[in-house]
Amino acid sequence: MNITMKKSVKAVLLSGLLFPGTGHFSLKRYQRGMLFFIPALMSLVFIINYVLNKALSIADQILQSPIPLDAEAISQMIYPANGASEVFMLNLATWIFIACWIISMIDSYRLGKVADGDK
Repeated sequence: MNITMKKSVKAVLLSGLLFPGTGHFSLKRYQRGMLFFIPALMSLVFIINYVLNKALSIADQILQSPIPLDAEAISQMIYPANGASEVFMLNLATWIFIACWIISMIDSYRLGKVADGDK
């Protein structure tokens, strides 16, 4: 018994479960896939960099001062320190990542339907 998966289903699963743009790569639409892969990757790197820097900053503050180790004190350190531009950039990166993911899934499914011969 040989079960084959339609290209449209494979492409949308790759884009949805792996990373934006990977479904396009499976359809050999490399340039189009890079339109989703690069911005999503840059957004993810920005978000991870922000989170790691914030965590290291808080860890340094905890080690250097007599701050009690409870969730309330640590959350007080997280939220007031955010500047408006910092929050805007973090939100923008998050929305770019989400948009790339969703649009990549839709577009790879559409291109996969064409490759399958469905109209």
